[in-house]
Amino acid sequence: MKALWNKTKNWLNTNNHLLWTSIIALIVIGLIGMYFIGGYEIARTNWGKYFGPYLFFNKFWPFALAGTIILFACSKLSKKWVVRISWILGIFAFLLMLSTIIWPHYIFGSSRYALFLGARIDPYAIMLPPYIVLMSHWLSKDKANRTWTTIGTTLLTLFIVWAALTAPYVFMVLVYLLLFIIMTFKARKNVPWAFYTGLGVLIAFVAFMALAVVHYPHVQYRIMQMFSAAPVNSQTYIAQHALTSSAIVGSTTQSLHWLAILPDSVTDYMFTSMIAKFGILVGLLILALYGCIVKGLTNAIQNTKDKFTKMFSTGALGIFAIYTIMGLLVAFGVLATAARWPFIGFGGTMLLTWCVLFGFVMALNRKIK
Repeated sequence: MKALWNKTKNWLNTNNHLLWTSIIALIVIGLIGMYFIGGYEIARTNWGKYFGPYLFFNKFWPFALAGTIILFACSKLSKKWVVRISWILGIFAFLLMLSTIIWPHYIFGSSRYALFLGARIDPYAIMLPPYIVLMSHWLSKDKANRTWTTIGTTLLTLFIVWAALTAPYVFMVLVYLLLFIIMTFKARKNVPWAFYTGLGVLIAFVAFMALAVVHYPHVQYRIMQMFSAAPVNSQTYIAQHALTSSAIVGSTTQSLHWLAILPDSVTDYMFTSMIAKFGILVGLLILALYGCIVKGLTNAIQNTKDKFTKMFSTGALGIFAIYTIMGLLVAFGVLATAARWPFIGFGGTMLLTWCVLFGFVMALNRKIK
């Protein structure tokens, strides 16, 4: 028993093994979910007669395969190439963000998506890995560069917040604001001047957000939706009943009933859907794998002396925690907003984003044991 415990402890502390195993397991769970749960979403929307019962699975598995390849390729990069590729991705995402403002392509009242080579892409998701890399690169520099550090991080964050509000994309505004707070707080010891300036900028962002609430009706509407009480037959009401009627293992007649009418069952409510279909133990397994990822990221933060790697791992942990916590709040009906579940939820852009981000994490932490 002691030998088994020692092996388990060693595995938990072997950074890349832990991350690799957890991420691949989550992607496989996502594939299983798309195969067995996608049909309920297809039936609810009556898309089955046009696309067949396995639309979501057929769309998800190529991204799962591509994401796994990207994860492996990015994990082999040097620090220099992580930064270089981040600049390329950042410029690409920046241009796509501009296109959502200059040539808006509205889908369900939002212009957050950009059309590129016939594909619908979320540039705000693509920007997440380069944003974290570039902020980490700037904030880890010597104090002599603190002026440009503050200017660079502030202007980039301000632009993304403004573009997301204009899109409109209120959820992503909150994501970037929280990420900005986490990373500037982490940098307070190395770049205190930038940190205090960042606090002033944060106050300006809050004021900017308040003005947006006053002047943009879509911001008012989406924030009201997030915190409004759940009426009978709303998606939060259905999600809560799908959870409370679920079995420990497998499904019940009641949980499948609620699953059949649950909107966004393979996206915002993927975690809820998995529990309704396969039972509470599967939900606990997903959370355990998420916990392993958190463990891998905390290993990286604690065991490296490199400022850039420590800062980047903190940013990756921050964005992962934000999405997971927001997803749980949505799943339990506390919030009614978009939440793309890491590695298991539908959305090709977001899945590839997570794979790039964690590929970078493993590249920068290859020597950590």
